[in-house]
Amino acid sequence: MCKKRLLAIGLCTVLVGASVSVNTVQGSAAETAVLAEETAVDVAVQAEEPAKAAEVPAETKAPETEPPQTQAPETQAAETKAPETEPPQTQAPETEPPQTQAPETEPPQTQAPETEPPQTQAPETEPPQTQAPETEPQTQAPTETEPQTQAPTETEPQTQAPTETEPQTQAPTETETEPQTQAPTETEPQTQAPTETETEPQTQAPTETETEPQTEVPTETESETETASESESETESESETDPETESEMESETSEFGTNEELIAHQQIVIPPDIVLEFRFTQVEKEYALISNKKGASVYEEKAETAREVGVLEYYGLCYILEDNADGWYYVESGNVRGFVKADDVTTGASADRIVKVKGLEELPEARLTVARMENSAYTYTHTTVQEVLADKDYALAAQSLNIYEQRKEDARVTGTLEKDGLCYLLADKDKDWIFVESGDVRGFVKKSDLVTGSAAAQKVTSVGEDNLAKADLQIEPEDNKSCYYTLTSVQKASQEAKTREAIVNFALQFVGNPYVWGGTSLTNGCDCSGFVMSVYANFGYSLPRVADAQSVYGMQIPVSSAQPGDLIFYARNGYVYHVSMYIGGGQVVHAAGRQYGIITSGISGNAVWATRLIGA
Repeated sequence: MCKKRLLAIGLCTVLVGASVSVNTVQGSAAETAVLAEETAVDVAVQAEEPAKAAEVPAETKAPETEPPQTQAPETQAAETKAPETEPPQTQAPETEPPQTQAPETEPPQTQAPETEPPQTQAPETEPPQTQAPETEPQTQAPTETEPQTQAPTETEPQTQAPTETEPQTQAPTETETEPQTQAPTETEPQTQAPTETETEPQTQAPTETETEPQTEVPTETESETETASESESETESESETDPETESEMESETSEFGTNEELIAHQQIVIPPDIVLEFRFTQVEKEYALISNKKGASVYEEKAETAREVGVLEYYGLCYILEDNADGWYYVESGNVRGFVKADDVTTGASADRIVKVKGLEELPEARLTVARMENSAYTYTHTTVQEVLADKDYALAAQSLNIYEQRKEDARVTGTLEKDGLCYLLADKDKDWIFVESGDVRGFVKKSDLVTGSAAAQKVTSVGEDNLAKADLQIEPEDNKSCYYTLTSVQKASQEAKTREAIVNFALQFVGNPYVWGGTSLTNGCDCSGFVMSVYANFGYSLPRVADAQSVYGMQIPVSSAQPGDLIFYARNGYVYHVSMYIGGGQVVHAAGRQYGIITSGISGNAVWATRLIGA
């Protein structure tokens, strides 16, 4: 009966203590401790009758130190979660005051062996274990781990069995919690360390790799071109030219130390004579009509400020000989040749329809305002819509005679013809001064000094045309003002000469465009070798990319033998650094440098040889 009574009292005590602990988890720990002490005293008084009952509480008092065991692990968890350590500190007064210091130090850990005696009493507490489920859900299950530590506050030994079970469950829980919290804590820095390690190289390495070369390469290029420009200042017409940059790159492979040594290792030959073709080639007609009611001027150059060489009326007829899509047409109308603004003319199908309706005879031609021989635009191209091949009308020199630039004997002599020498009558056959052609000599001869008609024809037939002497040239055709008195000739124009002329005219239209080192665009920018390569490519010729390689492509000839369209190369210290195109008259066109762009100039003293591709 005593045992039953004690069990009932103990159960009540547990329920009271649990109820108090739930309602006063925080702030009423002291009251709970007092109530528990009073209850324990009552239990002790009632248990004095059986001596054994008094011994059991004495033995069970030892487990009162078990809460520190639960608190000790809680302090470990408190290391990871500071807020959870605060409630165990309030529970410390429930036990002996020294035990409150146990979480701070490790003395409670020394009390862990004291938990072994209650373990031996576990069989005695087996009967109340059936009540433990009732106790656990009512008090400990809904509450946190904190009130569970309050339940074993000096309670009877019967409830200590579940109390021991609870810390046993809490211990693994704390054990699992500690590694789980600490492991991630240790893992986090591990993940942070690689993150920093990976992030730094991933962001910095590419940045340094991509940014530095991108900024340094252009910088080096600019510096090279600046150095090149400064180096080129030593030359006459190519001072401060960026093509010097190419020479610096190519100089590394140069085998020669001087220009003399370089020239000595070249295969420079004297080319056959090429007569500059002055004759014209006939082309198909492309009509253009003046659409400006005020009429239009024909200019000597592509500028409204240029000299006017002819005038066209409204509906005036002209023929387009060249269109470079630059707002100007090069036209021919009667004896007038020059440039008109594209905005002042109607072309294409509209012009063709008007010509068909009105007829060519009803459309006026240009009125000449400047003599053909004074008009520099007259020979801008050697193409025309007129008939250029004349029938052969023979004439023989009755005596040695001079051929004059004008119709007077005090005019310049363009050529001389020995007695019985052959010439051809081209114009003014019924006048005192006849315009003739003999070989490449063209000019005026007095009619009285010639044998013409059937007598001349019979002599040519009997002797042979090729066996008769031709005139000796005294003035080059391009310098002969009478050369284009008529565009007709007894000879066809050379196609080679036509190609040379076309190449030169094509190159000249890009004068004024920018220089770009390494560029090949004739409009947006190019360097010296890129310029000539692109010009020649337009006519079907393929050239190497750099000047040094271009200098050995084609026939190498002396600079003095260069003809329009030939390339001239320049060297310094044994390597080729620049190239230009000869346009005649001692002038060249080339991409000279950033400061000048594409220009025309004279041939500098650094020219070493020329190359010929056209007709080679």
